[in-house]
Amino acid sequence: MKNIIFIIPFLLILASCQDKQEGFLLKGSIGGNAEGMKVLLADAYAYPFVILDSTVIQNGKFLLKGRIDSPGLYQLIIDRSGQGQEETMLASKFYLENSNISYTGHIDSLPTYYWNKERMTREPVITGSKEQDLYIQYQQENQALNQEFSQIYNQYLKVYHLPALEGKFHTQEGIALAKQITKLEEAKRDAQWAFIEKHPQSTVGYDLACQFLEGMYVNLTAAQIDQLAGLISTNWQSYPEKVAAFHAKAEKAKALALGSKYQDIELTNLKGEKVKLSSYIPSGKYVMLEFWASWCGPCRGEIPHLRHVYQQYKDKGFEIVSISLDSEQKDWLKAVQEEKMAWTQLCDPLMFNGPVTQTYNITGVPTCILLDKEGRIFKTDMRGAALDAVLQELYP
Repeated sequence: MKNIIFIIPFLLILASCQDKQEGFLLKGSIGGNAEGMKVLLADAYAYPFVILDSTVIQNGKFLLKGRIDSPGLYQLIIDRSGQGQEETMLASKFYLENSNISYTGHIDSLPTYYWNKERMTREPVITGSKEQDLYIQYQQENQALNQEFSQIYNQYLKVYHLPALEGKFHTQEGIALAKQITKLEEAKRDAQWAFIEKHPQSTVGYDLACQFLEGMYVNLTAAQIDQLAGLISTNWQSYPEKVAAFHAKAEKAKALALGSKYQDIELTNLKGEKVKLSSYIPSGKYVMLEFWASWCGPCRGEIPHLRHVYQQYKDKGFEIVSISLDSEQKDWLKAVQEEKMAWTQLCDPLMFNGPVTQTYNITGVPTCILLDKEGRIFKTDMRGAALDAVLQELYP
């Protein structure tokens, strides 16, 4: 009897050791003619690629293995050329963890590394990762919302945006659609926030929280950012480096949070003089900071609309400060004259290495930030009919 008592705990310990997954084992099955193609497993965020493991496809199969410290977003890359040419690569991002994972797809329909509008793609079927299952759940829960957003946005492009590029402004129709888009964007943010609160300890939840802080626009207040940081701190205590990284992002994001005061930077005026942005921000007026460049086609395409709204609202207290990312002053000055931009014009000749990028995190143009009468960030991404809608409410 005593022997049985001693054996049972030993067997339980042995079973526990056998069940523990020490690393990941990723088994792939690829349909179509993929024989001999190289497969890479890489960090989804690092560039140049940080490779965890690699192999080649044989008889439609491949096997990758290794170990990661914690679940995270990775990408499986199939190099069709065999020469490391990114233009010919296929790539699928998914959540990897230390488990047995299967990956199934067809070589003719897997997504490309660079988006290709001509290619009919189908995401691979990935099973065995709880974090990936959770991410798929998030996508499915928001599928109807995303589809509605795409439908309304495409309608907006047709009804308002494309005609506006030709100087035809269907303002009221555009405003109606822009208001629908704004409501859907708010609904998407609410859904994202709710998912984070429901799954705060998951890697998916952590990544979704980071998304609120990493883009050009921080559509949260400083108080909301603190609330999000507190949620991460409470649920990620076992990973102090993750908590520290999130708090660093949170502090940086506060500078661009809704309600935060605009930050002063040094720019160049039309005379080539170094000036402060603050010298051109009048108090008591709504001011739009509009970031653009002479070499940017979409920027030039939106200027007719800016002329239109400036003419309509300048006498009511609305101001525009355009900030160009042009390294050549002659190109900038020529574009300002050609486009008849009659409002304040400034330039950051250092382009994406200057204070505009470093301070305002502007990584692409055109983009706009609307300041309130006290110089605080009031609205972001103020373009097209979205700007019309806000101005119509501010100046009825």
